[in-house]
Amino acid sequence: MMKMRIVLVLVLLLVFHCADATTFTVGDALNWVDPPTPMTYSVWASSNVFVIHDVLVFNFNNGSHNVAEVTKRAYKKCNTSSLISLNHHSPASITLNRRGIRYFISTLHNDCQNGQKLAINVLQNLPPSPTPTPPPEIAPELNNPALPPGVATPTNTVVTTPPPLTSSARPSYVGPNVFCLTLVVTLSLGLLCQFVIA
Repeated sequence: MMKMRIVLVLVLLLVFHCADATTFTVGDALNWVDPPTPMTYSVWASSNVFVIHDVLVFNFNNGSHNVAEVTKRAYKKCNTSSLISLNHHSPASITLNRRGIRYFISTLHNDCQNGQKLAINVLQNLPPSPTPTPPPEIAPELNNPALPPGVATPTNTVVTTPPPLTSSARPSYVGPNVFCLTLVVTLSLGLLCQFVIA
C-alpha cells in the first residue's frame, strides 16, 4: 500500500511539472548558428515568454558552435574566460530553473561578436492574459440648437486601434505535454490495475 502512495505522489508531481513546462528550440528552424543579423536571437527571444521549468534546446553542429551560459558582463563583451556552464554537444538542453535574466553565447571563433548570443528573461509564472478593452461608446448625434440652420452638426469620430500583440501567448507546440499526459495515463492505468487485482 505504501508503494502505491509513493507512486501516486510521483505521478502527481510529474503532472504538475509537465503541465507548465514548454520546450523551445532556440532560433526555431534557424537553430543555434551564425545568425543572418546581429539581432536575430534578440528578435527570437522577444517573441517568446519563458518561465521556470521551460527548456531551451540549442541545436548546432558539434565542433563549429557550442553554448555557454555567462554573466551579463561577459555577454556584453563576448568574454569567454569565466563561464557559468559550457555545452559542446548538440542538442544541448538547458532547463530554466530560476527566474531572472539569463545570458548565453557561443564561445568558438567570432560567433558571439557576430551575434550568436541570447539574453532571455525567465519569469516565475506566465503573466495573466490581458483583458480586451471594449471600444468607447459614442453618444448618439443630437440636433445642436446652438448651430444655425443649414450648418452640419459635427460628428464625433473615434478611431480605435486593436490592442498590441503580446508575447504572452505560449507556442502551440504540445509535444512534451502530450508525452507527459501519455505517461500519466499509463502510470494511472497501471496503478488502477494493481489496485483492482489486489
